Amino acid sequence: MKRFLISIMASVAMFAASAQSITHRYAFEGTLDGKIAIQLAFEANDIGIAAGEITYTKTKNPTPILIVGTVEENSFYMYEYLSDGKRTGGYLAIEVKNGKMKGKWHNFDNDKEYSFTAMRSIAFPKSAEGKLMPESPDHIGQHYGYWFHNANVDADFGGHFDFRGAGKNRVHFEAANVPMNIAEGRSEEGRPAELQGNHFTYLHMNECDYGFEVYFYPQFMVARSVTCNETLECFGAHTSLEGVYIKTKQ
Repeated sequence: MKRFLISIMASVAMFAASAQSITHRYAFEGTLDGKIAIQLAFEANDIGIAAGEITYTKTKNPTPILIVGTVEENSFYMYEYLSDGKRTGGYLAIEVKNGKMKGKWHNFDNDKEYSFTAMRSIAFPKSAEGKLMPESPDHIGQHYGYWFHNANVDADFGGHFDFRGAGKNRVHFEAANVPMNIAEGRSEEGRPAELQGNHFTYLHMNECDYGFEVYFYPQFMVARSVTCNETLECFGAHTSLEGVYIKTKQ
């Protein structure tokens, strides 16, 4: 029965992959606590993924920084990511209602928190477009990863996915994720992941009932568990492969 239910969940996920569309699109400018000038632009799709960019406009070199996370109705939760996969201390919790934005920006490196202030709507910048464009199977990267520094234990944590081709729209993978405890695994040699557009679902990894799905976009991929919490014991530490991984090698 469990495997039957997992198969149904996989079928639903494949259907969702073919029906992705943008449901939210916003751009604002303002400040953090009236001190730090910013510009913010982001979108979200109908499978709950949000992405865009934040720019600190008064810095010496104001370069947009990628932000990726989740959306729940009108609330958005996103981290900042650099091109090498580093997740900065910046975490954004935003709510948009009736075209007005409010929320907090939290720096986990120093535990400082700022409110978004004087935020006003602006035209959506070209540089923020296309973050959630489904990636073609022909452009899947070889390496995706993320990392962050935990000041409490003075150590780096993170995760990666490495892919290699296994035929048309098929890839083998090796993955690990260490947000604190470790989850790791790989595809079976005779059973690669099969892409449906920018998405695949892989079940019964490591000969246990853990299953996950992946969605690919031009700059990153998102991994999400599709099986029940009990299957996290596959890794023995209540962890999983879930997360945002930045494309660092094409």
